[in-house]
Amino acid sequence: MALCNLESMLLKAQKEQYAVGSFDIFNIEMLKGVLGAAEETRSPVIVAYGEAFEELLPMESFARTVIDMAQRATVPVAVHLDHAVSFDLIVRAVHCGFTSVMIDASDKSLEDNIEITRKVVEVCRALNVSVEAELGHVSGLGTLYESDEHIYTDVQQAKYFTEQTQVDALAVSIGTVHGVHKEAPRLNLKRLKEIRAVVSQPLVLHGGSGLSEQDFRNTIIDGICKVNIYTDLTLAALDSIRNSAMDMRLSYIDQCVMIADAVKREAIRKMKIFGCCGKAD
Repeated sequence: MALCNLESMLLKAQKEQYAVGSFDIFNIEMLKGVLGAAEETRSPVIVAYGEAFEELLPMESFARTVIDMAQRATVPVAVHLDHAVSFDLIVRAVHCGFTSVMIDASDKSLEDNIEITRKVVEVCRALNVSVEAELGHVSGLGTLYESDEHIYTDVQQAKYFTEQTQVDALAVSIGTVHGVHKEAPRLNLKRLKEIRAVVSQPLVLHGGSGLSEQDFRNTIIDGICKVNIYTDLTLAALDSIRNSAMDMRLSYIDQCVMIADAVKREAIRKMKIFGCCGKAD
């Protein structure tokens, strides 16, 4: 099946009220696991790349490998640049075949965020590349702020931002964090519903690892169409390594196959929760 951009994939999810998993990966084992999960469950899937991964795998090399494998897949696959903060990085991604990009200017003022995002949309729209942006702030290292109010996405700002930029998807802050949660997440579902009521674009949840199945289902019911997952995949891979590390009968390639299988199982678990299984057909 041909590569897909984010817009077409998420508009279908929005209409049918499920979410598509966006899995950040940086090696062949993770790629094989995620694509294998999508094929087995007949799910659309987003394969994502972060700038931090360049230390292990340059973007251009990632793109060639992922696009080749995606074109061999029988399910829709979007190739996505996650959390880009520079315009130059986005240009590189577009040139090497990414079908969607995320510009993250959420640390800027509202007007600066709009200006930066609008510039990215203008460049990408002509090339059929979808654009995701973020408003509000998803904190890092698994820790929530003492007061969440200043990091939640403001409802009226979300309406104004999407009208001014015409982005294809909006990542919102409703109480999730990047990394492993160090305390129980405090999801503001009321805020999510309010945003959904005034924003027509599909909404995105970052910091999805560590949420309960019911947390995920509640957010999807209230408008989330894309969920970013990274930490839970890496934890599954690490568990596989630890569980088999002392088995001297295993070769290195055996270990790699087992890691891919562990990633696949975790990706399948998420796809079932997100409700996207069978939506590729």
